[in-house]
Amino acid sequence: MTDNDKLDDTIADTIADEALEQLSRAARALRSDEAPGLTAIVAEAVAMIPSATWAGLSELNRGRLAPRATFGEPPSVLDRLQRELGLGPCVDAAREQRVVVIDDTGADERWPEFAAEAVRQGVRSMLCVPLWVDSLRLGTLSLYGEKNAAFGESERRLAAVYGTLAALAMADGRRVAQLTLALETRDLIGQAKGVLMERLRITPDAAFEVLTRISQNANERLASVAERIVRTGELPDQARTTH
Repeated sequence: MTDNDKLDDTIADTIADEALEQLSRAARALRSDEAPGLTAIVAEAVAMIPSATWAGLSELNRGRLAPRATFGEPPSVLDRLQRELGLGPCVDAAREQRVVVIDDTGADERWPEFAAEAVRQGVRSMLCVPLWVDSLRLGTLSLYGEKNAAFGESERRLAAVYGTLAALAMADGRRVAQLTLALETRDLIGQAKGVLMERLRITPDAAFEVLTRISQNANERLASVAERIVRTGELPDQARTTH
């Protein structure tokens, strides 16, 4: 090993240590509901990985990728193209849960249309890291370089660290959204029960039973039935006949 190799390893280890410390802080923040923004994570990844000029985070939803955060213009253009085509390095990384590397976009033949646009955008190499928590596939963190073969082993290790950080933040965001929706739905159903109780002069349990029967008979979500009753203040015909 040459002195330059040792220096490169030392620099890589230092960067990795700093990234791991950020991950540790972020994990503590996640537990206290203070998760860092995805945009900040993307910006930090570019700042800490010198060969990365641009970066982007995409979320996998029902088999399709949607951009969540970007640093620079090329990721936005290339994310949009992959979404339109339904294929590309980020799509494969997310769906197949594997790291995808392009060392030379000008020579890569796996995604010709994507590669041609990447060259036009000034992107010469790419690294796509899958994001996941447990068995939940969340999306990808993608790094873009202006030079060929910009992402070696040390860059891939660092990208994995930031990918873990992004996955935790995205999973936490989903949990918060699901909890918020559950609370809003519960409140909506409670209001609808109140309308039924007042109009039909029935108990809370009976009001809920009426809502459930309407939902089942109409093959409609309970929350949708409740929302309509609360919004219009009117009782469905079934509410009168089921009581």
